[in-house]
Amino acid sequence: MLQVVLQAQIASESGQFSFSEVAQGITQKLIRRHPHVFGDVKVENAEEVRQNWEEIKAAEKGLSAAPQLSAKLKRYAQTLPPMTAAMKISQKAAAVGFEWENIDGVWAKFNEELTEFQQAIAHESPERQESELGDVLFSIIQLARWYNLNPADALQGTNQRFVQRLEKMEAFADRPLTDYTLAELEALWQQAKAKLAQQQ
Repeated sequence: MLQVVLQAQIASESGQFSFSEVAQGITQKLIRRHPHVFGDVKVENAEEVRQNWEEIKAAEKGLSAAPQLSAKLKRYAQTLPPMTAAMKISQKAAAVGFEWENIDGVWAKFNEELTEFQQAIAHESPERQESELGDVLFSIIQLARWYNLNPADALQGTNQRFVQRLEKMEAFADRPLTDYTLAELEALWQQAKAKLAQQQ
């Protein structure tokens, strides 16, 4: 909010727009995009709400009611964090029928991509390896979507657990971790993991 107020004040002083104009514009947009709430449009379900929303947004931008899917997906890829973009791209593609028939197909695709990644690591250029790694990550996000899991939350949880375990390892250690062998570090890791499990 501080940034919004600050930018509006600067713009107001230079005669561009005021804070009240910003608030009024947002209010009008909310009302315009929610005719089922603020108007007399009747909807049967959330999908109809979403469809109306997309049509209204397209009309605001002077686009047809059904813009090219690729244009929308390109926007996601360019403006969203990669993991969020991958999930949105996946959801939108699935919504138009570009989808596996069942979860077995998603697992098969993951295994195929993993094999291709392993082959690239063994025999191909770093650029190709990175490309194949991207395919593996994208296929994992497809699995997350099918199982109704949030991959960003899952990774965040793993990051936090890793740091907690490392913190506990350091608490158990009687010297810097760099002075331990790999086997000793693994023993400390298991000790930390067990201790944290007891505390839950």
